[in-house]
This record gives sequence, C-alpha cells and structure tokens, in this order.
Amino acid sequence: MLDFSQQRELGLHAEVIAEMQAVAATLGVQPLIIGAFARDLLLNYAHRIPVMRQTEDIDVALAIDGWSAFAELRERLVSSGRFAETTSVHRLQHGALPIDLVPFGRVETVKRTIAWPPHGNVVMDVFGFQEAQRAAVEALLPNSVRVQLVSLPALALLKLVCWQDRRLRSPRKDASDLQLVVSNYLEAGNDTRLWQEFVHWTQENDFDYEAAGARMLGHDIALLLEADGRNRITALLEVQTDLEAPGALPIEMNDQRPEQAIRLLAELLRGLREQAR
Repeated sequence: MLDFSQQRELGLHAEVIAEMQAVAATLGVQPLIIGAFARDLLLNYAHRIPVMRQTEDIDVALAIDGWSAFAELRERLVSSGRFAETTSVHRLQHGALPIDLVPFGRVETVKRTIAWPPHGNVVMDVFGFQEAQRAAVEALLPNSVRVQLVSLPALALLKLVCWQDRRLRSPRKDASDLQLVVSNYLEAGNDTRLWQEFVHWTQENDFDYEAAGARMLGHDIALLLEADGRNRITALLEVQTDLEAPGALPIEMNDQRPEQAIRLLAELLRGLREQAR
C-alpha cells in the first residue's frame, strides 16, 4: 500500500474522496482515482519527481451498471449537501474543488466508448478504464482514508488513449503527462527491476537508462491488455514513431526535442511488442 497519510496538505482531497466513497458505496460502486491527482501521488509524493502542472481537480472513474445508475449516484452526491451541480453532467463541485466523474463498464459501447446523455452527441473513449481498475493499487490518505488508485502503467495507458481522443480539444495536456511518466519510469520505483528482471538490456550496445524505463513501461502496459488492446496501442505508437512522418504526439510531449520523445515512444513500443510475444 502507498502511504500518504502524513501529508497534511492532502487532507481536503482525502475528505472529498471519503465523502464520495460513502455515497458510492450505497450503490455498490468503488471509485477509482485517475488523472492529475493520481499522477501527483504516484510521481511527486511517492518518489519526489517534480510535476510542472499542479492538479486543479480530482478525476474519478466509476464502474457503473448503466446511465440510470450514474444519474442516481450523481443525484445522491448532490443530495448529500457536500457536492454542487455544474453545467456539465460529468462535473460536480466540492467547495472550490472540481470533481470530474468518468463512468465506464456497462455504459460502454462495443467500441469502448460512452455517449453522454441526454443526446449522446458527446462521445468519449474509455478504453483502458476496465484494465486500469483491474490493476488498481491501494493508497492511504490522511485521516485513514483508503482509496483505489490507478497504477502508473495504467495511467500511461489512459494518457495515450485520452491524448488520441481529445488532443484537438485539450492539446498538450495528456502528452505532457505522458512525457513525465515515460521519462521518469525507472525513478518511480522501478530502478531495482532493471538490474533484477532486465539486466540483459544493460549489456546491449545501444543501452540508454531513460530509454530502458520507457521499454519497461511498454512491458508493463502490455501486461494490462488483451491481444486486441495491445494491437490498438501498437497501431497508435507505430503512427507516432514513424521516422519519415511522425505524428503530433512527440512534439506535444517535448517541443524542444521531439526526436527524444520519438525515441522514448519507440522504446515503449519495443517493450510492448516484446511482452506480447
């Protein structure tokens, strides 16, 4: 378990999450913390890896049986008096703290998307959320609040999917987070694994420490996925790492050195393919 219980500055987040969990439990729903708050916990608080963009909200993924169940959960949260409605069906407000709700599970189509009510004209890709829930890690926040937290490989997977889904609406946001995870994966608790599980990599002529972290991340993402999912992420990365005509992701990850981002993504793809064999 990741222990952040002594971080007093997380007290408000812990309070909000505990209140949400209490309401969600009445419907048999276990919230999963994703997004920037999860990023901050997994990188900054757990391993003192600095983040450039501080979180301004809490993103919560919810495995829901249907849209009626989502509406009921949202209504119970508002009726508790602790959460206020906003103009967006996916967002609530807890004081000054926005809470974004992302339903998945039985509300998904066969294409792993959701279509937001009431008209269904806003479509969101939620591929990776079921996989993230299965690989969730437990964390302890102040006041003995226990939460389910997305793992770092699952966070990287979600960032890839979200970038592809919304890069035109929210450019660079997901790409910068992906850059942070990929370039710091060894420092985020995985350095020992390099010398235990993957020491043969260090004997290769082109060995590079940072690239080895990206390659290991590719291995770990592959473990989350079935064959169709691996094929989907492989296809995405192949387009982005095409040396003759690379996609937009590398320059959004690192506009000063996009060639370095291409190298890291290529190593991520390499690790994904190796684990999939």
